[in-house]
Amino acid sequence: MREVDVRGLSCPEPVMIVSEEIKKGDEILVLSNEAHSMKNIVRFCNSNNITAEVKEVGNEYEIRIK
Repeated sequence: MREVDVRGLSCPEPVMIVSEEIKKGDEILVLSNEAHSMKNIVRFCNSNNITAEVKEVGNEYEIRIK
């Protein structure tokens, strides 16, 4: 599983990064500290029939993309 850190980045950059990483295959663990970035990443995944599971860890989010 690859880890992608988008903490501190503003949209649309996190979604663009995740989109490129998805093309490489495998599972991805995305680290985000912004609720709007997390929601946009999940929305992107859902619209592309990709599974995204969110876990809140303190003030941050872990998004597991399969």
